[in-house]
Amino acid sequence: MVEVKFFRKGKFLVGIESKGHSGFSQKGSDVICAGVSALMHALILGIVDIAGVKCKALHVNDKAPLISVKWTEDDAEKLTLLTQTIAASLKQIALENPKYVKIISSEEKIS
Repeated sequence: MVEVKFFRKGKFLVGIESKGHSGFSQKGSDVICAGVSALMHALILGIVDIAGVKCKALHVNDKAPLISVKWTEDDAEKLTLLTQTIAASLKQIALENPKYVKIISSEEKIS
């Protein structure tokens, strides 16, 4: 199962992480994994290349598989349209495929 975790600080999304294989189909031909992965890579490209924001944390491990991206609370408002669109898309995949994708929310500690 793919676990997608949303990290929030107050009302803002400050990170998204996806990990695991969905198990929907064989590795390499799994459309659910491909959809989640494509959205996560689009998130990274949107943050870094389009918005010009430096990620607070970025980790991609194709073997795990794991994609984790976090941004600062200061950048969260500027990134809201992008991050909420990606989050809504991931939630839709999970809603349509509950056996294969699980959404988890986490409140970040304010430091």
